[in-house]
Amino acid sequence: MENSDNDEPEKKRPHLTFVSSRTPRNSINTPATNKTADPGVLQFQNQQLVQQIDIQKHALHDLEEKIRELKGKQSSYDDLLIALNQLWTQLVDDMILLGIRAGRGKGKDTLQHLTDIDNPQGSLPLCPAEDIFLCRLIQKDSIKGISDDEIISCVKEALALRQSSTRELLKLLKDTIDYQMERAGSIAQVLHEDLSSEDAKIQMSKIDDMTKEEADNFREVVDTLHAKHKEYTVAIQNSINECSQDQSEIKRLAGELDEIVAELEESRRKLVNLEMQKDAAIGMNSPNADAVNGNLSPENIADRTMGLRELKDSIEEAKIVEADRLSELQDAQEDNQTLTKQFQDLQNELKDDKYVCTSRIYSLANDQLQHWMTELTRYKTSVESLQAGNVHVAKWENELNLKLESADSARQILGNSDHRIDDLELQLQKCIIEKNDLEIKMEEAKQDTGRKDIKSEFHVMASALSKEMGMMEGQLKRWKDAAHEAVSLREKTHSLREALSMKVLEIKSLKTLTEKLQKENQELEFILDMHGQENYDKSSLNLHCWFIISPTLHVVIFERRLKVSIL
Repeated sequence: MENSDNDEPEKKRPHLTFVSSRTPRNSINTPATNKTADPGVLQFQNQQLVQQIDIQKHALHDLEEKIRELKGKQSSYDDLLIALNQLWTQLVDDMILLGIRAGRGKGKDTLQHLTDIDNPQGSLPLCPAEDIFLCRLIQKDSIKGISDDEIISCVKEALALRQSSTRELLKLLKDTIDYQMERAGSIAQVLHEDLSSEDAKIQMSKIDDMTKEEADNFREVVDTLHAKHKEYTVAIQNSINECSQDQSEIKRLAGELDEIVAELEESRRKLVNLEMQKDAAIGMNSPNADAVNGNLSPENIADRTMGLRELKDSIEEAKIVEADRLSELQDAQEDNQTLTKQFQDLQNELKDDKYVCTSRIYSLANDQLQHWMTELTRYKTSVESLQAGNVHVAKWENELNLKLESADSARQILGNSDHRIDDLELQLQKCIIEKNDLEIKMEEAKQDTGRKDIKSEFHVMASALSKEMGMMEGQLKRWKDAAHEAVSLREKTHSLREALSMKVLEIKSLKTLTEKLQKENQELEFILDMHGQENYDKSSLNLHCWFIISPTLHVVIFERRLKVSIL
C-alpha cells in the first residue's frame, strides 16, 4: 500500500506539469503573434509560474501526507475488521458445533451450515471497509441503495434470529442435560440396585443402543469434518497453484517493467542531451545578437519559441508515457497486493483449518468419542460377565428346580405311603377277621375228625396267611418309620427356621445395641476429655474408664457366648 501511496502523487504530477506548461506556452505564443518580445515580461511570467508550481507542489505534498495518514488508518481499520470478521465467523462455527453437541442425531445436517469454501473465513464482502462488519452482520454483500431504516430493521432481524437460535440452542442443551441425567440414573440403577436378570438385560440393551446411537452421531460429525477438511485442502491447493501462476505473471510484468524503465532512462538521457544542446545554442546566440544589434529580433524569438515548444511537447509526451507506465506499474503492484492478500487469506484459512483440527471442540468431540467407545467396551464386558453370571444363575435355578421336584416327589411318596398305610391297615384288619374265621373253622375242623383233607388245606392256608401277614406287618413298619422320619425332619426344619429368625433378630438388636454403646462410648470419651482438662483425680478417671469399658466388655462377652451357642 505504501508503494501505491508513493506512486499516486507521481500519477497526478504530469497533469499539473501539463497545466503549468500550457500557461507558458500561451504566454510565449502571445508575443509571437503580436510580433513583440519582452524578455523581462517573459522572465516575470516564468517566475510567477515557478512560484505557482512550488505552491502546487507544497499542496501536493500535504495532500500526499494526509492520504498516507488516512490510508494507514484505513489499513489498521481493515485489519481490525478482518480480525473481527474472523472472530465472528469462529463464533458462528462454535455455536453450530455446540448445537451439534446439543441436538442429538442432527450433526450431519447442521454441519452443512458451516463456513463454505466460497465464503472462507477472513475474507471480506464486496463493500467499503467501513461497512464490512455491518454487511457481515446482515449477511449482504453491500448496503448501497439501502436506507438507514432498512439497515436498522435488517440488524434487528439478524439479532432476533440470533436470539431465537440461541434460545433454541439453550433449550437443546437443557434437554441434553436432562437426557444425560436420565441416562446416568438408569446406569446407576443398573449398577447399584438389585434387578432381576431380565430387567438387567433390558436396561443393558437400552444402554448399548444409546451408546451406539451416540457413537454413530459422533462418527457422522467426524466424517463430515474430514470431508470439509478435504474440500479445504483442495481449495488451498488450487489457490496455491493460482498464486504460483500469478507469481510467474508478476515476474513477467516485472521484466517488462524493467524494459520500460530502461526505455524511460534512455529517453531521459536524450532529453538531457537536447536540453544541454538548447542551453548551448541559447548561450552562443544571445551574446552575438546583443553585440551586433543590442537587442533580440522577433524572428529569432519566434524560432526559439518554436524550438522550446517542440522540446516541451516532447517532454510532455515523455511525461505522459512515463505516467502511463507508472499507472501500469501501480496497477501491477495493486494486482500483486491483491494476490498476496488472497494468498495470506488462504494461509489464514489453512491455519484456521489446522486450528479446527486442534481446537477444543474437535478434541472434545474426539475425547467424547473415545470415552463412549471405552464405555461401550466396558458395558460389553459387564454384559458378558452378567451373561456368565446368568449361566451360573440358570444352573443354580435348574438345581433348585431339581431339588423342588425331588421334594415334591418325596411329598407325593409320603402321601402315597400314608394312603398305602391306610390300605394296608384295612387289609390287615380284613386278614385278622379272616384269621379269626379260619380259626373258628379250624376248631370246627378239629371237632370234625373225619375230614383230614380239609384240615391239611386249612393248615396250608393258615401258614400262607401267616406269611402274608408277617410281610405286610414288616412293610407297614417300614412305612411307619419313614413317615415318622419325615415328620421329625419337618419339625426340625421348622424349629431351625424359627431359631435362625430369632438369632437374626438377636444379631440386629445386638448391632443396634453396639452402635448405641459406641455412641455412648464416644460421648463418655468426650466427657472424659473435658474432665481431664479440669484435672480430675485418678479415682474419677478410673470410674469413667470403667463406665466406658464395661459396656464394651459385656457386648464382647455376649457376642462370644452367642457364637458358641450358634456353633
